[in-house]
Amino acid sequence: MDETGEVDAANTRDQGRRADRRSPRPLTGTERALLDALLAHDFPGAPVLREQAAEVTATPGCTCGCGTLDLHVPVTAPTVAAGGPAPVEGTIRGAGGRPLGGVLLFVEDGRLSRLDVTSHGDPLPVPAPAQVTWGPTVWAGADTVRRPARWRRDQQR
Repeated sequence: MDETGEVDAANTRDQGRRADRRSPRPLTGTERALLDALLAHDFPGAPVLREQAAEVTATPGCTCGCGTLDLHVPVTAPTVAAGGPAPVEGTIRGAGGRPLGGVLLFVEDGRLSRLDVTSHGDPLPVPAPAQVTWGPTVWAGADTVRRPARWRRDQQR
């Protein structure tokens, strides 16, 4: 990557990163457990999102080293009418219950699109569900500004 974070197509190491980022893969056990724990909460559209989760694949959603994932749902999967952040978010807790970061799920065009893993310091990997406490989404609303996963994927082509 160059100093702006863009992938250098002539650099073979960057070509590998780009291929890895664009090739959806099955969720790991921890990723699956975290997504299932979030979707275990009842909110509008959750049953359909659970169906989507059974078929979802992922690519890295960030280059900083965090566990953020772009989620990919088959076009044949049922969709929900809602979009934006899910109404449930997680707080990642460290030793002594100290907040380390957060977990937020985004829905785009009626499909699961992004599982954000945020931190209050160094990038965090995908946490085990036991490290997360759940509550209503507070900081992200329907008008939260973010680049849709679709836009980011188009920019990487």
